[in-house]
Amino acid sequence: MTYYKTLWIIVIVALLVAAPTASAQPDEVPPDVFEAAVDGYLYADYPGVFDDAEGDEAFGEGITIEMWIYFTEVPPERQSLHWEHWAIVAKPGSYFISAAGRALEDSVDSSLPEGHTRLIFAVESISDDHGCCNRGVGGMPLEPGEFPLKRWLHIAMQIVVKKDGTHRTEFIDRHGEVRRRFSGQMGRTEAPLYVGGAPMVTFENGDTWNNDWGKPVFESMKGYIDEIRISKGWRYVAKGNIHPKRNFRVDKRTIALWRFEEGPGAPFYRDSSGNDYTLFPGGSLDVQPLSKMNITWGSLKQGRF
Repeated sequence: MTYYKTLWIIVIVALLVAAPTASAQPDEVPPDVFEAAVDGYLYADYPGVFDDAEGDEAFGEGITIEMWIYFTEVPPERQSLHWEHWAIVAKPGSYFISAAGRALEDSVDSSLPEGHTRLIFAVESISDDHGCCNRGVGGMPLEPGEFPLKRWLHIAMQIVVKKDGTHRTEFIDRHGEVRRRFSGQMGRTEAPLYVGGAPMVTFENGDTWNNDWGKPVFESMKGYIDEIRISKGWRYVAKGNIHPKRNFRVDKRTIALWRFEEGPGAPFYRDSSGNDYTLFPGGSLDVQPLSKMNITWGSLKQGRF
């Protein structure tokens, strides 16, 4: 009897010791996800679809961009005048979401100490006076060890253009930040929507996006994306905790929903919303000046599959 009691004690102690180790393991990565490649990205070229879609006069109901994302690395620090930005979702001239490490020069951002990273949410607009791009930027600084590494993370940005300016709310890990407002308005451009990375884009007025002194500002992210949903209107209240489902659902507000069920390296990713806004893979080449030709090209691709 003493032998069995001793054995049970050993088993219980072993389980208690192993429990913290097991909980510290990375979340499982399913096979049906998008994995960003170096200098690669996905794009959906449907002009006018992924902006605040109701038009300037009506100001619209706004837009919600959200996703489940898994980082495999922490954005590195770079000894240059700029942070290394990992583009997560970007509509050049309208908005972008990115992750960034800290540049080492104090002149860039002395408020962000060494080892810190941040998730960045930005609304953009283009004007003849300022070129590309005026930005209303919000950054969430993360201290060393706080970066959400190797676990699934929900990120969302909500934008709406009103008469008194542009309102924006960000959510990380299901927790909402304070509602922000700035006087500029979100741009509505013919640029494609980019996922996981972004190329250099030249606008019709000759300005470039993702280009600084001939070098890319944004790089491809290091990690996976499981789902992205873009919706009309704001899905969540401006402040407080939210509880989105792990698998996004389709409803009347859904503009596009990509589940990436085709897996890494697929030739395209279908839109599960029923609107057929397909995502296609792209390389590191520059994008030619945007023109009305993109509308025709987007329409052709929309009906291809």
